[in-house]
Amino acid sequence: MITIKYDKEKLKKLGFGNVNDTKIATETPKVEEEEVSVVEEVETEERSTLNNANVIRNISFDQSEILWNIMQLHNNGDPFECDMTASELKFYGERRGSKYNIPEPKILFDVYPQQDKIKKIEPFKKLPLEDESISSIIVDLPFVISPKNCKSVRENKEGANLIYKRFSSFYPMEELIETIYWWIKECNRVLKPNGICVWKMESSVSGGRQVWSTYFSFLAAQKMGLYVKDEFILEAKARLVSSAKIKKQCHARKYTSTFYVFKKDEKLFKKNSIFKLLEMCEEQDKNGTLEGKVWPFK
Repeated sequence: MITIKYDKEKLKKLGFGNVNDTKIATETPKVEEEEVSVVEEVETEERSTLNNANVIRNISFDQSEILWNIMQLHNNGDPFECDMTASELKFYGERRGSKYNIPEPKILFDVYPQQDKIKKIEPFKKLPLEDESISSIIVDLPFVISPKNCKSVRENKEGANLIYKRFSSFYPMEELIETIYWWIKECNRVLKPNGICVWKMESSVSGGRQVWSTYFSFLAAQKMGLYVKDEFILEAKARLVSSAKIKKQCHARKYTSTFYVFKKDEKLFKKNSIFKLLEMCEEQDKNGTLEGKVWPFK
């Protein structure tokens, strides 16, 4: 509801009858341009002042809250059109402990579909969608790097490979990196101009080394011309820990996942490309204009 407040004395002089704060005259008499100032203030009651109680934050313990906020901020409040990694459809519907009910997308894919209505797709093959045919897509790839035929997997050893058994895995590490690149490329192909890709990823440790798959996703999207519109961090209160394998901890156990919002927006991308900004700095460093540079005060 919009409330318009008037200078009532000026309105009477201009030929309006009796008015109140919420009624707009249906016939407006002719007025000089400088007399339009009779409207003193316009307020939108539906839009309250942002504060710490109602602002949308980039961090949450509830992934349904994150998806809901992405819908409101970046998808006009509409449901997402496609999920490329639908699996058991755990993103959608009523979830225990969450007040957010995320509508199920109408297009559902997965490499390992868990329900009949989910269409099977193949790794490193194109999605069965036309170029620039959808407005929004969600991707939540596995992040675990583990051999699929190791002894403990073959023998189904109790208490071992818990994360692998729940989410599947990639091996070697390059398989994960190539998969990330391929599916971001496919998302870019099928998205309409100004369409969005909601990309969930978690970095990990494999063989004692960090695998920064989250940041690789960010850079791959930028390299392909997608604008990184937003970033949300999902926190976890607990994680599965492979204590049978790890005797001495060498890296911090990651308790966060990242939701990126990649947008197919050529204009925004050109203004915000990480690679172009890096090239700018490198060029200035190379020609000697960066050292000792002083920006003028304005």
